[in-house]
Formats: sequence, C-alpha cells, structure tokens
Amino acid sequence: MHPADIVIVFLYLASVTAIGARARRKASQGIESYFLGGRSLPWWMIAMSGSNSYFDITGTMWIVSLFVVLGFKGWWIQCMWGFVIPVFFMVTLGKWIQRSRVMTGSEWMVVRFGGGRSGEAARLAYTVYAVLTLTAFIAYTTVGMGKFGSAYFTLTDDPALNDKLCALLVIGSAGAYVVLGGFHALVIVETIQTTVLTLGAIAIAVIGFLSFDAGKIAASVPADWWSIAPTWTVERASPGFEYEAFGALVAVFVVKGLLLCLSGPEQLFDFQKFLACRNAREASLMGWLWGVLHTVRWPMAMGIAVISLSGSFESLGAGDNDPEKVLPAVIAHGLPVGFRGLAVAALLAAFMGAFGSMVNGAASYLVRDIYQRYLRPDASERRLVAASCVASVLMLAAGVWISTFASSINGVFVWIMVGLGAGVLVPNVLRWYWWRFNGWGFAAGCAAGMALSLLQAVLALERFGLRLPVYASFPILAGSVAVVAVAVSLLTPPDPPEALAAFYRGVRPWGLWGPVRRGLGPEALAPLDPSSPRREALAIAVGIPWLASLYMFPAYWVAHRWGEMAVALAVCLVTSAGLVPLWLRGLPARERGGR
Repeated sequence: MHPADIVIVFLYLASVTAIGARARRKASQGIESYFLGGRSLPWWMIAMSGSNSYFDITGTMWIVSLFVVLGFKGWWIQCMWGFVIPVFFMVTLGKWIQRSRVMTGSEWMVVRFGGGRSGEAARLAYTVYAVLTLTAFIAYTTVGMGKFGSAYFTLTDDPALNDKLCALLVIGSAGAYVVLGGFHALVIVETIQTTVLTLGAIAIAVIGFLSFDAGKIAASVPADWWSIAPTWTVERASPGFEYEAFGALVAVFVVKGLLLCLSGPEQLFDFQKFLACRNAREASLMGWLWGVLHTVRWPMAMGIAVISLSGSFESLGAGDNDPEKVLPAVIAHGLPVGFRGLAVAALLAAFMGAFGSMVNGAASYLVRDIYQRYLRPDASERRLVAASCVASVLMLAAGVWISTFASSINGVFVWIMVGLGAGVLVPNVLRWYWWRFNGWGFAAGCAAGMALSLLQAVLALERFGLRLPVYASFPILAGSVAVVAVAVSLLTPPDPPEALAAFYRGVRPWGLWGPVRRGLGPEALAPLDPSSPRREALAIAVGIPWLASLYMFPAYWVAHRWGEMAVALAVCLVTSAGLVPLWLRGLPARERGGR
C-alpha cells in the first residue's frame, strides 16, 4: 500500500486501542458494566454497535464472492443466515428479550424454564452451545482477516503463515480494546466504526457505479447472472459449495432462515445487545435502526463485484482465482490512493466490531454462567471483572487456534450456520412458542444437536470422506433434533406453573400458551403495549419485503439495473408507509428512565 494509506490504517488501529484503555475505568465498576454497559447507553449507540457487529469483514468477503459467482441469485444464499432478522428484532424479539432483565442468554433459560433442575440443565446446555458457537465464529472471522490482510502486507514468504500473521496483527488491536474496556468500550468504538464504515462503504459503492462496464461484465458472466429468479442449477460453481443443486439449497435456506428469525438472535452476542437496552421501547427501536444502518453493506459488496468483473480478476492480484479474495484484491489494486486507506480502515472497523462483540459475548457466558454460577458464586465485583478479562483472552486464543485448521470462509460459515446452527435451531424456536416445551427437552435437544453437528464435521474430513450435501444434511440434522427435543419434553414433567406464568406475564410471547393464559387473571393479562399478536404478524409480513427491498435497491443502482431498482424502491416506500400503523404506533410506551 501507499505510505499515506498505511498511515490512515495505523492511526485508526491506535485510536481504537486508546479508547479501550480509557474505557477501562467504566468497565471496572462491575460485571454488569463490563458486559452490558450498566444498561445506561443510548439505544441508537447500541444499534450502531449491533449493525457494525453484523457487518463483519469475513462475511462481506463471502457475500462479494457470492455476487461474483452467482450474480443477483446470490441474494438467495443470504437466507441461510436470516438476513431479514432485524424485522423480527424490531417487532417482537427485541422487546421480548429486554423484558427478561437478565445478563446473558443462558441466564434467560432460568427465566423461561424456572430455577429447578430442568432450568439449570437448559442453562448449562445453552452455555456450552454459546461458547462453542462463538469460538467457531471467532475462528471464522480470523480466517477472513488473514485473507484480507495478506493482500496488503507481506510479513513472510510463506502464504499460509502470512495469512495467520496478518490476522494476529489486527486481532491484537481488537482484543486490546475489548479486554480492557468491555461492553462500554465496545459500543463507543463501534459507534465510531459505524461512521467510518458507512463513509467507506458509500465511497466504494460510488466507485463501483462509476466503474461499471456492461460489455466487460457480459463477457465474463453467464446470461442469467443478472436475474434474481432462482433456478434448479447454475452455470458457475465455487470451491466448497454445492451450487450445482442451487434450487434445493434455496429451498432449504429459505426454511432455515425463517426458523432462525423466529428463534431469536443467531450469533448469541446479539442477545447481549438487547439486554443492554433500558426498556422494551428502546429495544424495539434499536432493532429497527440496526437493520437500517446495515443497508450500506449491500451496495458496497455489489460495488466490489462490479469493479472486479469490469476489469480483470488476475490483474487485481487474485491470481489463484479464489472468489473469497476478490474484496481485498479490489481494495488493494482497484482503488486510488487515499480511498484505499479509507476503505481498509472501514473494513477493519467491520472486522473489529464483529470480532469484539464475539469475544465480549463469549466471555460473558464463561464468567456469568460457569465461573460465577458453579465455581465462585460469592466472588466480588472486582474479581468478576478480572475473570472477565481472563475469559476474553482465553476466547481469543481458542478462536485463533481453531482458525489454523480452516482455509475456506465458506466452509467454516456453512458449518456454523447449517451444521451447528441446525443442531439447536428447533429447540431455540420451541422455547418461545410452546408452553409444554420444558428445560429437559431443550437440554436434550441442544446436546443431541451439538453431538450430531460435531460428528458431521468429523465424518466430512478427508480421512473419512462421508460428506452429505447441505440440502440433505440440514433436514436430517434438524429433524433428528426435533424428535429428541419434543420426545424428552413430553416424557418429563412440565416446567413449574409459577415459572411459566411469570415468563408469560412478563414477556408475552406468541404461540401455544393457552393453558398458561387460562391460569392467569385479567390483571395479569393486561396488554404490555398497544400491539397484539395479529398486528405484529402483519408487521412482520410487511417488514420482510420492506427490509429486503431497502437492501436491494441501492445494489441495483450500483449495477445500473434501473428497472429492478425502481421496483425495489417502490416496494420499499409502500411497505415503509404500511409499517407506520402496524409497527410504529404499536411500540411500547415510553418508560421512566427512557429517552
């Protein structure tokens, strides 16, 4: 890189590390301050933090590779991770989670299933799942950071070792401000990072728009590259994914994504964001802004794909034709000096936001749900904060170590979302919507899911070669876990009536809660906000096309697809108007202490 670009990048890294050091005093006030910012941070700052956490560099590299390989059909693959989940955050899940007033997702299990043995079993199972998943996510982001950093820095002649050293260089800075400053530093840094990231993303999208060359793109992609309509097969393929069975994958991913949106925060550290909100209204508003701020990711990704396809892939420095390296190659060789430094700083902001949230979230489960719960229940606040710092360092080390066994972003992400994620998807859905689903069923379902997903990963190794395609493994895994979870729930006693009544009265979820509702008096069933399940269902039905079109129309603009852009923009405007009576006017009332 040009010296000016290097100066921009290193000034940015030094700045965020300094912020973490300054926030240490605030974080040291207690464990709630370290992991939730003392529940005193403004909702819009937490929303910026949440959006930045989802805008990870590794995932963006993966999205760019999908656009390069599949064109606009790549939108369908986004269903795998439930990219419209902010709609569910703003309508239902945000306020449901905030009303529990706990510190971690594992602690929430006791609110839902009670404090008896079944509730403790569910809490422990969820804690193990959370730590395993977040460790895998840390490894996943480390793999992406290595591929990204190696496009700009050559620290050794060994390409594989260079990837790892580049990842460690940035992880050291990200780890410093997370370990030192906790959640408070995380939110402050991510608020700044979101601003940097938004400016960088808009700049890249504009450069992509100006670089568009219809003739060159048409010569390098198949005719159906421009169409979003799903087909049973596609002409292009990418290493490590079964794109040849595209139709089957789309069917599985749409179902999986919908279940994921119903189940709650998918990456576990995002659960923490809603618990940090001051009240249910702010949690809902935070979910809305989270989704809106995420919009810039898509035109930026399309801009990078357009720059790549309008030029030459090899001339951009990605001579090994790895589509996952298109993003760093374009930034390194396709942008002018100054813009390049801004773009690298913006993408580092994306990485550090996601990485920091994962580390802080994982440490919260280790300290609150294992160390404090089972090892030192009488630990002082000072000791708990110290343990939180140690736990953060341990999670950093574990994630980096696991990343040494992976080479493909796509491979790691698919296993997390479709393997490990499928293993606990059904229990996570049932916990919200069925009163008879108990703690034993949740614990058994999680244990079975984790065991089967790990077995699947081992059998898929080259040594065994027993690898099922995703469209076959997901239904088998999710179906098996569903059978175990439901069977164990029905074969064991229901959760304590008082625990079920307290949960329903305080959270007010949808679903099959009739026996619990009938046991409550009229005062206990008084509405908590002006909305209702029917109104919320309509808001979600309108909100899904609203958010999808909000993401799509600027991407169509970058690609000069004027007709599709006009349709997406029209859908966005019409559904925005529909959300005013369905969602905005049904928000919980302002509470004392809110703003």
